Amino acid sequence: MLDYKLLEALEMVVRAGSFDGAAKRLHLTQSAVSQRIRLLEERIGAVLLVRDAPVRPTLAGERLLAHVRQVRTLEHDLAQQLEGEGAGWHTLRIGVNADSLAIGLLPALAPVLRAHRILLECVVDDESYTLDLLKSGEVSGCISTQAQPVAGCEVVTLGALVHVFVATPAFAQHFFGDGLTRAALTHAPAAVYGRKQSLHRRWLREAHGLEEGAYPSHAIPDSSALYAAACAGIAYAVVPRVQAAPQLADGSLLALPVPPLPIALFWHHATRQNAAAQALTEAMQTFAARFVMA
Repeated sequence: MLDYKLLEALEMVVRAGSFDGAAKRLHLTQSAVSQRIRLLEERIGAVLLVRDAPVRPTLAGERLLAHVRQVRTLEHDLAQQLEGEGAGWHTLRIGVNADSLAIGLLPALAPVLRAHRILLECVVDDESYTLDLLKSGEVSGCISTQAQPVAGCEVVTLGALVHVFVATPAFAQHFFGDGLTRAALTHAPAAVYGRKQSLHRRWLREAHGLEEGAYPSHAIPDSSALYAAACAGIAYAVVPRVQAAPQLADGSLLALPVPPLPIALFWHHATRQNAAAQALTEAMQTFAARFVMA
């Protein structure tokens, strides 16, 4: 029989990335947290954590964290069956990419959230990194660019979200009047997502050999604000084509002469799903059919 106090310690260490951070969140001493992890490893008979900075789970640790997610799902399902219409709200943490939020993910999920009394806690990150949140047990599902499932989870293909490079006509004329060249890119301000290796940064590096620091950029951790920067004429940006469609149609934005970049997206979820989780997965697929392939 697993001791869920020990599993809680494991989950918190992975979320915090350190024993000290987990101790603060659990209101315990670091020694007490370390003792719980050692005891859990002894009972399981396997090393559960790679003790680096940050701390991360081993394959055995990931499997235990997947078990914790499944138990929570079953507990919520049982509570709904016992309480019926009087069941309370259920908070579901999911890892989402900012672009999906910007193009209408929440309105697409709204009917399911209301019907199943789900409260979403969205942990936002670049789609290349969201799967790490699932591996660590920080979220119970995520939208990711990675197709390989993690322990205890399954994957649903959502499709390709097509990205285009956009700028206002005045910005394009000023900075790219002689073409979108490597030299021009070293002078044109870019609006890039956050601080990680985002799609825009990877394109500049791989297509033009430009590392960060070799070009001016606004670092903006929000897709809607990033898009607004392009619309305001202070930068060029890489955005979902569906997001830019109205402005491209009326001419207030131009598509720069760069081939569109399709980014494949996948929804990762626990293998064992209750009715609410199944409905959420179906809503994700409906959202993708309307927006991701646009």
